[in-house]
Amino acid sequence: MRDTSHGMKILVVHSQLGVLRGGGENFTRNLFSAFAARGHQVSAAFVADRSGQYSLPLPLSIEPIPLPGWWSRSFGQTTLMFIGARIPQGLLVKTAWERLQDALGWRVVRWHNRRFRRYVLRRFAGHWSEFDAVYVHGNAALAGEIAKHLPTVVRLPGPADEGDVGSLRAVHAVCANGDALKRTRQILGEKALELPIGLDDQVFAPGPSSVRSTLGWTDNDVVIGYVGRLTRFKGVDVLGAAFRDLLGTAPEARLLIVGRGEEETNLRYTLRDAFADRKVHIERDIDHERLPEWYRAMDVMVMPSRYENFSNAVVEAMACGVPVVASNVGGNTMLESTGGAWLFDTESPSALSVRLAAILSDRTELKARGCQARESMQRICTWEATATRLEEIITCVTQAKR
Repeated sequence: MRDTSHGMKILVVHSQLGVLRGGGENFTRNLFSAFAARGHQVSAAFVADRSGQYSLPLPLSIEPIPLPGWWSRSFGQTTLMFIGARIPQGLLVKTAWERLQDALGWRVVRWHNRRFRRYVLRRFAGHWSEFDAVYVHGNAALAGEIAKHLPTVVRLPGPADEGDVGSLRAVHAVCANGDALKRTRQILGEKALELPIGLDDQVFAPGPSSVRSTLGWTDNDVVIGYVGRLTRFKGVDVLGAAFRDLLGTAPEARLLIVGRGEEETNLRYTLRDAFADRKVHIERDIDHERLPEWYRAMDVMVMPSRYENFSNAVVEAMACGVPVVASNVGGNTMLESTGGAWLFDTESPSALSVRLAAILSDRTELKARGCQARESMQRICTWEATATRLEEIITCVTQAKR
């Protein structure tokens, strides 16, 4: 057993950590930056290209362990989405095509996860004793295998799959928050532990922004925002169709998107006229530290996901005083009680368009909701508190393993 008198040595296993700026990736970066600040050593294993290069640097306090290879969680999705976007609404083939696209998408993700699991188990075979514990993001089957060698914590970013129950029972601690925690406890009971989302509310706070003027937008324009991956799962196709319809009744509307993904080509096609009129802007890559200024440029943010647990982007936007319109699904349903959010029917562009039109017609309520959004997010814990909670969980499982 390693000497932990000077802190623990933790291996983080998070497939996309060095190549994606998603909510789960930001959660891990923020959490383990705070965890390392408590005196622990943190290493992180994640996918990289065949030469071992990756696009997003990790915080200096986290030692990177890139795993080179040919990796893709979205193989073929760009082509499928390109074709699907050009099939007219209302045709039966449109529905069939979307089902095919979703089915293939999930199969590609599972294929990626299996390959990643095999790679990690080979890479660290014989090296588990170099660490005190392992933290795995999302991959229950991998966590179950690692748990045979070392105390293991897995965080679930969404509900547990029934097929993963056996692996989850083998893991020493299963963590989640929001809707994922609620649903996982229905399966695992109190074995599912809360690991809450954190927030630096001194950074994510109301304030000035030069983004609007840089884009040539004025205070008379109403800026609708989105922050996240540009994927069908995130519902950006719903957002694109809704905004296109909204411009017919609200020409002062503008759409500010921060993110990238395979759905970008379709967004540009759906909103080609709005792009030509400079009413839409996509900023593909923003460092997390620079996000507050982009949130502050928004009058309202939309989270149109087909499923959402409890979005980092929503928390950050609301902390900046930006109210939210969210799909009525998963953890989004918890937002309505904050007073800083509205809900709309999931997967319905018309419902979103109608909701946005009503919101834009009452600027006074829009500002009032922004104030309520900020107030509600001041109850979210800090990343330091989340790191303390994780430290307690890992200390408990490592002591029990001795």
